[in-house]
Amino acid sequence: MSASSEAAAAPAGVQRTAWWLFAPPAGLAAVRWVLQWQSERGPQSPALPLQPLAEGGTLVSALIPLFWGAAVLLVLALAIAGAMRRWGGVRVRQALLWVWALLCLAGTAAVLVQHLNLQGLQPLAPVQAQVLGSRPRPPNLHSVGGTELVLRVDGLSAVQQVVIDDPQAAQWPPGQRILLHWAHGRIRGLYVTRWQAGEISALPMPDLR
Repeated sequence: MSASSEAAAAPAGVQRTAWWLFAPPAGLAAVRWVLQWQSERGPQSPALPLQPLAEGGTLVSALIPLFWGAAVLLVLALAIAGAMRRWGGVRVRQALLWVWALLCLAGTAAVLVQHLNLQGLQPLAPVQAQVLGSRPRPPNLHSVGGTELVLRVDGLSAVQQVVIDDPQAAQWPPGQRILLHWAHGRIRGLYVTRWQAGEISALPMPDLR
C-alpha cells in the first residue's frame, strides 16, 4: 500500500471509530428522550417502586460493589493486554467497539422494557401499611428524591421501602398507618400510585394524584 493510500485510509478509520463510539450512546439517549416526551404528554400519575428493604447495610457491604467493579476492570485490562499481544491492536479495538455497541443496544432494550412495564400497570386492591421508619433522600439522576419510607405492608412478608416525594410523608412517625394504592407492572415489580394516612375504614377515597 502506498503512502498516499495509507494517508487517505487513516481519516476514514478515525471517522469509522468515532461513529462506533458516539452513535450507539446517541441512539440510547434519543430513545430515552422520545419515551420521556411521550410519557409527559399523557396524564401524570406517580408510579413509585415498592421494593424489599435491603438489610445489613454496613459500610463493608456498601463497598463490596466497588471492590467487585475494581476487580472486573483489572481482569478486563489484563485480558485486553493479552489479546493485543496475541491478535494485534486492530482486531482487539474492533472487538471492543462491537462490545460497546452491544452494551448500548442492551441499554436501549432495558429502557424500552421499563417504559412498557410502567405503561401497562395492573391496579391491585388498596392495602394498609405501617410506617416503621423514614429518612430523607436527596435527588439523583434516577429519582427526584423525597422521603424514604420503611413499611410493613399487609400481605407481604418482607419489609418494604419506597421513596415518596410528598412533604406529609416526612411527618409520619413510626407506627403511622397509611393506605396505599398500588399496582403490578406489566412485566415485573410493584408500584405505589397513591397514598393517604389513616385506616382504610375511616377514609374517603379522594384522588391524591
